[in-house]
Order: sequence, then structure tokens, then C-alpha cells
Amino acid sequence: MTTLSGFKADDSRHPYGAELKNNLAYLIVRAYASELIFPRKQKAPVLLVERIGAFPSSGEIRRHVKDGTALLASIKNRYAADALDINENDGLSLIFADWRFSLRLSGNDCVTCLNVESRGDSALMQRKTSELLEQIGAGKELE
Repeated sequence: MTTLSGFKADDSRHPYGAELKNNLAYLIVRAYASELIFPRKQKAPVLLVERIGAFPSSGEIRRHVKDGTALLASIKNRYAADALDINENDGLSLIFADWRFSLRLSGNDCVTCLNVESRGDSALMQRKTSELLEQIGAGKELE
């Protein structure tokens, strides 16, 4: 909608809002301005470290296996009964009350990729990672 003055009328309270809403430079300036007007108690890196600490992760661990499909079935049989949610869209992802893991096959089904996370409990994450790696077998870890 154009008014008599030629400016677009929109609800952004800025005459050029429609053109600027997807402009990266404008968004950066706007974020900086909002930081000056409404400063946070903690800076972004501190918040990021806190967020990472809230969900400790194993990172992606790759292992060679002989039969990836059989491994996924075996892991599912062992853990599915206690899982709150099961997703098999891309391998096997199980969610529990305090932790979760994702195990998927990569390439020609000879390599597994394991990710384990917990809710703020690094020791639990490490314990579950070790437990799952024992089940995956003594395959050679890829670098």
C-alpha cells in the first residue's frame, strides 16, 4: 500500500520496513541498537557456554561395523522399552527422561555415527556413551 507521500504503509513503524526486513545489514544494526537500549546481564559467549553445559554432548563418534542394520535392531531392542520417543527416520534416535542418543549409518552401512546428549549431567552422558560404544563393538574409530 502506498500513501500520498510515496512511502509504504506497514506495521513495522518504519517507512521502509518492507524493504529492510530481510536486509542483513539492517538486522545487524537493529540487533546492536537493541543491545544498547536493552543490555543483557550476560554477553553472548557466556550464554553459549552455559547452554552447552546444560546439554553435554559426546559429539559425533564414528565406528566401523560389519552389519549396521543388525546393530540398529539390536540397540533398538535393548533400549526401546525405556524410551519416551523413538524416531527411525535417519537411523535410530531415542529420547529418555535425562538423556538421548542418535545412531545412524553412514555411507555403505559400514560406518555408524553416534551422538549422545544428557540434560546437564556430563557423567551420565559419558557413561551412556561408553555403554553404547561397547555394544557397537571394538571397531576402529575414524578420525
